[in-house]
Amino acid sequence: MTRQTWLFGGLFVVALITWQWFRNDELVGVNEQDFQPDFVATNLSSVQYNRQGLPYRGMNAQHAEYYDSLSMTLMKKPVILLYSPDGQPQWRLSGDNGTINTGDNAVLTGNVVGRGLQPDALVETLTTEYLEMDFIHNKLQSNQKVTLQSPQYQAEGIGLRGGLDQQTVELLNETRATYFNP
Repeated sequence: MTRQTWLFGGLFVVALITWQWFRNDELVGVNEQDFQPDFVATNLSSVQYNRQGLPYRGMNAQHAEYYDSLSMTLMKKPVILLYSPDGQPQWRLSGDNGTINTGDNAVLTGNVVGRGLQPDALVETLTTEYLEMDFIHNKLQSNQKVTLQSPQYQAEGIGLRGGLDQQTVELLNETRATYFNP
C-alpha cells in the first residue's frame, strides 16, 4: 500500500469519527429539550366531574410535573380519590410516587395505601409497594406483595387483580388469610 492510500484511509476514519461525534451531540440536545416538563406544580389539587356534574376522580400531590410530549404527569406524594357513579367517595389511594398517563391509567409506587371509603366496603385497607390502575376498564392490579385488611379478616399474597367500581380484589399467589369472628 502506498502512502497516499494510507492518508485517504486515515482521513476517512477521522471523518467517520467526527460525524459520529457531532451526530450524538445533536441527538442529546433534542432529547433533553423534549423531556423538560411543560409545567410544574406544588400542592396540586384537581377534581374531575362527569356529565351530570358529579365528581368521579380527584387528585392531590405535593409536587407534580406534566410532560405533554409523553402525555404523562409525574408526582410526589400523590393521593387519588375515586368516586362511585352517584358521586360518593369510594377509594382513597396514596403512595410516595405516582405516574398518571392522560386519561387512561395511573401507577403508584412506594408505601401504597388504598382505603375503601364506602360503609359496606369489603376492603378497608390495601397496602403494597406497587399498584396500577386502569381508569378505562376500572381495574387495578399489582405484582408485588399485597396486604388486605378489614374488621372481618386480614389477607396477604403476591399479586392482585381487582375492580375499582365493584370494590372487589383477588389475591393471586401465595395467599394467606386470617378471619376474625364477629
